[in-house]
Amino acid sequence: MVRWLIFAAWTTEDSALWNSRWIAEQTVRLEPDAALRIEGEAAVRAALERALDDTNLRGIALFGHGKPHAVMGSDRLPALDLGNIARVGPRWVHAMACNCGKELVTAAASHVELFVGYEVSLIVEWSLEDLAEELRERLAKLVTATTLALLEGVRSKPELMCRASAAADDLTEWLLANTEDDQYLGLHVFAQQLVDRMVVSR
Repeated sequence: MVRWLIFAAWTTEDSALWNSRWIAEQTVRLEPDAALRIEGEAAVRAALERALDDTNLRGIALFGHGKPHAVMGSDRLPALDLGNIARVGPRWVHAMACNCGKELVTAAASHVELFVGYEVSLIVEWSLEDLAEELRERLAKLVTATTLALLEGVRSKPELMCRASAAADDLTEWLLANTEDDQYLGLHVFAQQLVDRMVVSR
């Protein structure tokens, strides 16, 4: 059984990370097997580095704030950057975090099996309470598509983008059929960001 890590940085004081936390929770819901979880205030650099000492760990999904050079921990300090990326080794990484695709993903190419990130500030400003159940389920499938593909063994950028695109199209089609124009403009944009602004290390 493949062992993998969910690293989800959030605090109760940081409302910007509430939806990031939800994305992590949906990933666990849809693929719970063998997931090691480091969450909340425990999600800091030292905890991540300790987890990387587990030689059975095959992949890492990170959730939280991002910068071009780093994925941040719940203490707002870099949890994963060029200073410790070599510790990842032959594992896949998916960072659901803003902007780390601008520098960190490509700089990490020689240190990891595969790194997927995004070269944009992701729009995650929806309110879950305002979303219909059918829409929430489509959103859950969208935000987990890439991590689940990596867990299945997908390693090519075209296939990863194809998986994300299919989920994005499903969400967009539902929005067009069931909501008013521009009612969920942010979700439309977010769905396309996860496809068009995806960066893969190789």
